[in-house]
Amino acid sequence: MSFLTGNQESLVYDLVSLWSMAKHEIIPCERCGTPIECKANSYTKCQCSVVQLDLNEVQYISELHDGCLCAKCLFELQQEYRDAVAS
Repeated sequence: MSFLTGNQESLVYDLVSLWSMAKHEIIPCERCGTPIECKANSYTKCQCSVVQLDLNEVQYISELHDGCLCAKCLFELQQEYRDAVAS
């Protein structure tokens, strides 16, 4: 049984949604400028976690960039590294 009216429940839901969104910062990708939601405190939920990099790829990318990168740029840099190693 809820003690809130429909409008109050909706308001509470909206406030909780806003609060949870505020936990993560929207920042530009350091390489291309695309806005990305940085979830460094929750890495497994971050968009960049879809890119599986090995240690050498991480080192290569970290030598080029200090900040957060979008998944598209990470994939491109991963391929750039792999192409350089293969040639």
